[in-house]
Amino acid sequence: MRKLSPAFLKQCAKIIGKENILTDDVSLALYSYDCSLSHTKPEGVLLIRKAEWLAPLVTLLYQYKIPFVPRASATNHAGGCTPLNGGVILNLTHLNHILEINTAQEYAWVEPGVVTAHLTEALASYGFFYAPDPASSTVCTIGGNFAQNASGARCMKYGGTLNHVLEADVILPNGEPLHLSLQEPGADLLGLLAGSEGTLGLITRLKVKILPLAKHIKTFLVPFPSLQESIQAVTDLVAQGILPRCVEALDQSTIQAIENFAHAGYPIAPAVLLFELDGDEEQINKETQLLQDICSRHHALDFKMAEEETEREKLWKARRSAYAAMAQLAPNVLVGDGTVPRSELPNALQKIRQLLDEHHLRACLLFHAGDGNFHPQIVFNGQNKQEVIQVKNVLKQILKTCVDCQGTLSGEHGIGVEKRSLMTYQYDKQTLDLFACIKHATDPDNLANPLKILPVHYEEEAKNASFPAEYQVIHDTLKEEKPFRIVGTNSRLGTKESSLFSTRRFNRILEIDTTNYVATAQTGVLVNDLIQTLSAQHLFCSWAPSAGTLGGAFASGCMPAIYQHILGVEAFLPDGSFIRYGGKFVKNAAGYPLTRLLAGSQGEWALITQLTFRIFASPVPVAKEKPFKSFQWNTWSKALKKELDPKGIFK
Repeated sequence: MRKLSPAFLKQCAKIIGKENILTDDVSLALYSYDCSLSHTKPEGVLLIRKAEWLAPLVTLLYQYKIPFVPRASATNHAGGCTPLNGGVILNLTHLNHILEINTAQEYAWVEPGVVTAHLTEALASYGFFYAPDPASSTVCTIGGNFAQNASGARCMKYGGTLNHVLEADVILPNGEPLHLSLQEPGADLLGLLAGSEGTLGLITRLKVKILPLAKHIKTFLVPFPSLQESIQAVTDLVAQGILPRCVEALDQSTIQAIENFAHAGYPIAPAVLLFELDGDEEQINKETQLLQDICSRHHALDFKMAEEETEREKLWKARRSAYAAMAQLAPNVLVGDGTVPRSELPNALQKIRQLLDEHHLRACLLFHAGDGNFHPQIVFNGQNKQEVIQVKNVLKQILKTCVDCQGTLSGEHGIGVEKRSLMTYQYDKQTLDLFACIKHATDPDNLANPLKILPVHYEEEAKNASFPAEYQVIHDTLKEEKPFRIVGTNSRLGTKESSLFSTRRFNRILEIDTTNYVATAQTGVLVNDLIQTLSAQHLFCSWAPSAGTLGGAFASGCMPAIYQHILGVEAFLPDGSFIRYGGKFVKNAAGYPLTRLLAGSQGEWALITQLTFRIFASPVPVAKEKPFKSFQWNTWSKALKKELDPKGIFK
């Protein structure tokens, strides 16, 4: 392994102090792994005790072309914190200060190393809480959560970390600082960072949304005779317009393991749902009755409510102890992470249990039933090389099963190195090419957490995408390489240019799925027509009434409130490539979030043809449409434009 040069170490010491540079063998070994099976030593470890050190330090790393991997608690299960290309580890655990809590405007400023549970504890005394709650919240950090777009049990109602970060201070891989905000006109580059796994830069501060504590919370433990019955109960609950605070599901193996470990009173049954409702007393009482009725219809074996706060905490502590419980059964536990549409959960879980049985592997299955995200935890002996190989192969088959069931390789743990070879199974070549372009535009020297997310030589394995025949006119227009501006009804832009391409002709609502509560529509559909169509079926959406099109509302940046509800997108790039991202699944941490790259992008780097988005069985808050403001360029967006549209096809 190469060593850091004396010249670099001398200059580095001037920035952070010699005492904060670790190059001894023990330190390098301790920082060579995370919670995955990957182990690779860095060349050095830099302890970052002050945020102001980062910009000059990253600039120095850029000058010496030294790769760097940011990390804090290293709870990553996909090898995202392992230094595959040598270089240095930037330990951010000392950046753990809560800088400001503003309850009047409902936000907090934090450093990236703040432990998630510590913010929750600090907010409680103010009567507020921070919604994202990964199972490892007592250890994991908010910066790490954002880098993985982790979310946890409350995602169904409140969304993931991505939906709770309002602003951030970022340092690009060349050392340039940037401030990003959801309120800035133009593409949602702040959202693009979510799930980027430290490959696009370093976060030094985050402004996060905080919420008033619910007046009332009720927790229920409900056993079922089968997983299928339990999932159908959740589907029916959503159909009643109820979004629980949490819906956790556990199979019998998981229940047995955590009950032996925590003794929390979980009934041993084929499946158990842990429900939690929050709100005012009248609302909860009404929802409780509906919940009990629905569970009874699906043959619930019992319906138990936690009577005291201590009992509620005991149930949740047991649920969060699943990893520790499984760790008692064997020396090692491999934790998986995949997501499927909620309707596909029973099918996916049946196939996964069959895979585990065929290979005689012991595992528990627990999942966020409301959003289709599940975590198989397989126990094994890491000293047995054959067993390690077998476990890795089975986990890959499990993740392929997720994709086969219209899902994704990751809901919140990311891709890292452990899953990158599978990216060609989920994405076609054109979409992977776009991921590569984003990385190259941001980090041309491949210094920020290199060799993660994208498979090596993916071009040889990835399939080429095809597009619907009706879009041939778009492809033909792009091949002419004549610049034009993209519009819908032209209601916001109001341009009189002659070189326009309108998406208005693509105006079909393709599907309204009331099992998963998602809809898919072409971008030329009028917003008011969508609202009217949904209303006729007693359904609702978060789009504000507008005379414009769906594509215009999404790409203009006038409706940022809808970004969190966009699950999938299809689009043409300036070179004629057709890309697909996302689908009917709520959580996706596999690759860069392209829905955010295109949100507010104003046609600068893609012609969007189709969107998939959440719909609801009862009314949801709808923010008013904001006035249109022209794209606000910064260093990063200019680099992306140059990479994605070098010929300036999209004006």
